Amino acid sequence: QVGVLGLLDEECWFPKATDKSFVAKLEKELSQSTKYRKPDFRSTADFSVVHYAGVVDYNAGKWLMKNMDPLNDNVVSLFQNSSDTFVSGLWKDTDNLVSLGAAAASSESPFGSKVRKGMFRTVGQLYKEQLSKLMEVLSNTNANFVRCIIPNHEKRAGKIDSHLVLDQLKCNGVLEGIRICRQGFPNRIAFQEFKQRYEILTPNLIPKGFMDGRKAAQQMLDHLELDKNSYRVGQSKIFFRAGVLAKLEEDRDTKLTEIITIFQAFCRGNLARKNYEKRTQQLSAIRVLQKNCLNYLKLRNWPWWRLFTKVKPLLDVTRQEEELHQHQDELKKVSDTLDKLETQYKELEQTHAQISEEKQVLSEKLEQAQEAYVEADEMRQRLSTKKNELELLLEDLEAKVEEEEDKGLKLTDEKRNLQQSILDLEE
Repeated sequence: QVGVLGLLDEECWFPKATDKSFVAKLEKELSQSTKYRKPDFRSTADFSVVHYAGVVDYNAGKWLMKNMDPLNDNVVSLFQNSSDTFVSGLWKDTDNLVSLGAAAASSESPFGSKVRKGMFRTVGQLYKEQLSKLMEVLSNTNANFVRCIIPNHEKRAGKIDSHLVLDQLKCNGVLEGIRICRQGFPNRIAFQEFKQRYEILTPNLIPKGFMDGRKAAQQMLDHLELDKNSYRVGQSKIFFRAGVLAKLEEDRDTKLTEIITIFQAFCRGNLARKNYEKRTQQLSAIRVLQKNCLNYLKLRNWPWWRLFTKVKPLLDVTRQEEELHQHQDELKKVSDTLDKLETQYKELEQTHAQISEEKQVLSEKLEQAQEAYVEADEMRQRLSTKKNELELLLEDLEAKVEEEEDKGLKLTDEKRNLQQSILDLEE
């Protein structure tokens, strides 16, 4: 259905159209719409529109003239190129305003109405295009809206007119958005993300290893004892009502605070124990130093100690001579050991040479034995072949002997039968 702005654009195309004819057209086309109302006869308004915030009365005076008010391209270009920076700054964003030159190209608005060549764009068409671009930007981005609320009409600090604030929240759709948000499930989170983020609230519940994300999330929800009406489990995400996810975040922060507090306590305890051990070692070292200092103070003026300090260098010289003799003896022992090792090394070399010669002789004998073995094996194979041939020949001869014996037996039987026949004939 064509709206108010669409009907206004259509009315602008007729040369004899007036504001009254525009109002009459609205009454004819939109009389059945629930958003359109005809004002009371006592009202000065021409028509009323039921907006989201309430009913608004409109006066259609000079709407056609204002809707067809284009800007001259030459005037716009003149102001844009002005040497005064203030004036040029005011007109720098006039590319999207209604102008005569914009009518040269044919374009199609997102609401389906086409701008024909030779016709200028109206203010209503421009508004629709700007609204379409705004909706396209909003659909392609995640916009955050800031609602500006006036606390009172007196501009006084600290004073809040509750009815005024409530009306503004209602007109802005904030209350309706809150109601829809409470009835729906505005917060959502994927199974894997829910498991990783809130597994700290259900320790030792999910076993180690792979587990289906949906199943793990369902177990966590059952363990958290959340109200069944406060969430819904989808195919890949969990949907929560308003405030439920915030409550889980608070519980998670509380749990993290407890864990960090315990961790800090362990760290501080470990540092305190290390500091205590260090102080204990330092105290023990100080006591040793104090004891040695006291002993030195006691022995410093003792005559025998003075004598010991004078004789000690002489003792050091004597000890050095003894160490020198000791090193010489050790060097002599090492030299004797080296001579013995050289003698043993020569003997081992001779033994190695003899063993190498014996190994070579044995290798030659082994090769001869292998050759003899090969010849014997070939002889054995020939004899085995000959044996097999003779066995086959023997079997053939035995078969022939058995055949001849069978023939002899048959002949004997025939002879016996013939003799019997002769005897029978003689009788």
